[in-house]
Amino acid sequence: MKLFFLFLSLSVTSLAQSPCGDWYTTLKAANLPLVFHITKNKKKYSLTVDSPKQKAFNMPGEISILKGNRIQVEMKNIGVSYEGRYYKDSITGIFQQGIIVENMTFYKEAKQEEPKRPQNPKPPFSYDIEEVKFMNLQDSFYLAGTLTLPKNNNQTPAIVLISGSGPQNRDEEIMGHKPFWVLADYLTNLGYAVLRYDDRGTHSSGGDYASATTLDFALDGESAIEYLKGRDDIDSNKIVVIGHSEGGLICNILGARIKNLSGIVSLAGTSIRGDSILQIQTRLISESNNTSEKELEITQNYNREIFKAMIASSSIHEAKMELEKISKKWTKIMCKNDILKKSERKDVIKSVSETMLNRWMYEFVKYSPSEDIKNLDCHVLVLIGSKDIQVTSKENIEGYKKLLPKNRKLQTVKELKGLNHLFQKCSFCTISEYGQLEETFSMDAMEEIRDFLQEIWN
Repeated sequence: MKLFFLFLSLSVTSLAQSPCGDWYTTLKAANLPLVFHITKNKKKYSLTVDSPKQKAFNMPGEISILKGNRIQVEMKNIGVSYEGRYYKDSITGIFQQGIIVENMTFYKEAKQEEPKRPQNPKPPFSYDIEEVKFMNLQDSFYLAGTLTLPKNNNQTPAIVLISGSGPQNRDEEIMGHKPFWVLADYLTNLGYAVLRYDDRGTHSSGGDYASATTLDFALDGESAIEYLKGRDDIDSNKIVVIGHSEGGLICNILGARIKNLSGIVSLAGTSIRGDSILQIQTRLISESNNTSEKELEITQNYNREIFKAMIASSSIHEAKMELEKISKKWTKIMCKNDILKKSERKDVIKSVSETMLNRWMYEFVKYSPSEDIKNLDCHVLVLIGSKDIQVTSKENIEGYKKLLPKNRKLQTVKELKGLNHLFQKCSFCTISEYGQLEETFSMDAMEEIRDFLQEIWN
């Protein structure tokens, strides 16, 4: 899930004349080296970015150099932003992409450490691995993925993995972890075919990620199911969808829409409306970052007014003017309470408007899973970690239990003790800890999935 309303306050000392040159850092949460290449032609600055570990070089970005040696970087196609200040020997600021928010400093020399990821699958593999492409027939583009298949099996039960929010590759790679690769390896060794794919508009898949909503991503999942149904080696009557976070919400949509689906597994999926999810999420994340009570109260009230206005609006255009009024009011209050500088008000108002009024966010805030959950006519497994601060177990488990229809299908709704949003056993259970933990995906959660599949298919 995504984070919102990041307000910066950076000191001004030892400012440099120009930020031009090559700058190196490592995204600590993912142990991912990054390089900024900043150049200047006359009065115009340009930026390209390298991610050597991902073999991605010269990725275009937008850079703005503002008064006070402030620097702003955006890579809208992959949801990256960076704001800070440049100095003679460094650039320091805050990096944000999806759920990752990290203090980040660039230097003139590269530093790197390899994280330990003991669960990452290693060859030789006991199953077949096939690179596949399948078409989203409604929007006419191909999605690219990997299908892992037990050897010498025909009419195999199959699973589709659907990732959470933010541009994700087929492994749902985050902070050096590859949970979907770990899960696919485990399930294929049990005798199931598993299809995982890159989100539209990312990595090897076609389509446009930036303009897509949750319902568009559901169409991609439906296309994956239809692709598997068309294969001779797959049992078309035995297909389950497993989704994580937003992918869990998409499972609800697909389970209600596709009548002959065997089942869904919602991993940290939501059962309450989007505005409620975000309100709870931002409060818990702020608390985990030791935000003061005064700042927390003000930002929560600010968020609440924005969500209320978005839900009441009939269009993005209608919401835009109301959000500007709300932002002017609350940024003024923030300035009075020393949470925000006056010079930052304009940028915050613009940032909030851009964040909240893109198509994905606008639809997510207004969308309630209740009707889809009520119409589920397949087997259902819901798992949420007790330490999840992004999709909380109490509210969402309660929602599923209340909404699931009474039928003869297997329905299991469980809170898994001590697990975070990524289904890792955690200590501090903050977002910044995700990348520090060696465990990628708890065996407790994988065994719950195993038992569910065995019960509905054996």
